[in-house]
Amino acid sequence: MVKFTNLGRSVLLLLFIAAAGLTSSCTEKISGVGSGYLRDTISSGTQVFSDSSTLHFSQITKRTLTVSGLTYSENVKSTVLLFGKVAGDIEAWTAMKMPFLPDSIGQVVGDTLILRMRYAYHYGDASDENVDFSVWTETGNAVNDSTTTLSQSNLGKVVGTYKATIKKDTTATISVPLDTAILNSLLRTASLVLVIVPNASMNTVRNFASIENGDNTFSPALKLSIQGTAGVSTILRNPVTDCHYVISDNATLPGEFTLRGSYAKHSRLVIDIRGIRTQLALNPFVTINSALLQLRSDPAAHKYSDYPVDTAGPVLAYVTNTGVADTGHFFVEYGSHSSADVDLYAYQVRAYIEHALRNGDDSLVFEFRSGFSSRIFNGATIDAEDYNINRWGLYGFDVADKTKRPQLLLTYSFLR
Repeated sequence: MVKFTNLGRSVLLLLFIAAAGLTSSCTEKISGVGSGYLRDTISSGTQVFSDSSTLHFSQITKRTLTVSGLTYSENVKSTVLLFGKVAGDIEAWTAMKMPFLPDSIGQVVGDTLILRMRYAYHYGDASDENVDFSVWTETGNAVNDSTTTLSQSNLGKVVGTYKATIKKDTTATISVPLDTAILNSLLRTASLVLVIVPNASMNTVRNFASIENGDNTFSPALKLSIQGTAGVSTILRNPVTDCHYVISDNATLPGEFTLRGSYAKHSRLVIDIRGIRTQLALNPFVTINSALLQLRSDPAAHKYSDYPVDTAGPVLAYVTNTGVADTGHFFVEYGSHSSADVDLYAYQVRAYIEHALRNGDDSLVFEFRSGFSSRIFNGATIDAEDYNINRWGLYGFDVADKTKRPQLLLTYSFLR
């Protein structure tokens, strides 16, 4: 049995008093002062916006990227070089600016262009596996890292041709012997560009690895045979710049807007936040429970390659500041759809609309694009769709069938 001294009894008494005080403080009643100013009425609702007074769409084509005041071609940092054509749809050329060959390197007695397919890529008729192109010269300084297009008037002479059948699900290394008599003097200049142009019998688009592909063993190279005192030796010279150019693009169908990869054809969407705020009498404390942006695609106008990533839906990007020249935005998401309705794409933009309402913004700016891939330009990471030439036809507000028009489904709640 434990016996307590007088000191022990005193300590226990003090602990009891402290515990009683704590218990008493926990049962204090909340003061009613100021309760009349508390908001206790919850307002909620669901609204569907499906007209151009709230959702403003516009077609834009921006084939250059601006980073820290410098302008670059959309495709100059691409990991692939697209080339080929599909009749009535699209055509793509590849250009490679070759390095200056110093006089210290001996006489060139042979030239061969080496092109490697790192990944299988095939756009067009699934049964057509014909690869047919010519290699042209360009010496007028028309190609640089901001060039967005080339034409036949820029080209000089044909220095090589290639024609073969390459299975669509395989890769290959292609060697194209070039005309040394034409190239010899051009190699000693800083203006030589080799341009791959598809020939008439080619009706697909394929690709080669570029100098940006991440593994130099796959990069394009000019193999030179050099005559020296000890015999003939070979060296490899990689391009200093390479890029592909989309030469043609088919017209947008009535009632639709078009997205096109590499060509950088986008659709810009401006959401009238001030109009939504006024129409629904929203205050800055509103909670957006859901903001689902829905668009319907035209399956007849949808064309893509057999490359797996190309089957993803159109990309939605949030444009952070339209008042500056730099090409900056945040990737939002690829569109999702149900198996029951594969042509209806939905994008959740709840957080963006809620932030705009609470911040007092007048509008939100988004862009729909055909794809998404991060590239580094001048030290900054910028998203481009240079790796594909996918085409999407999405219905706008001009389409006669109102059920196909874009919609914003908004669910909200707030304290009045």
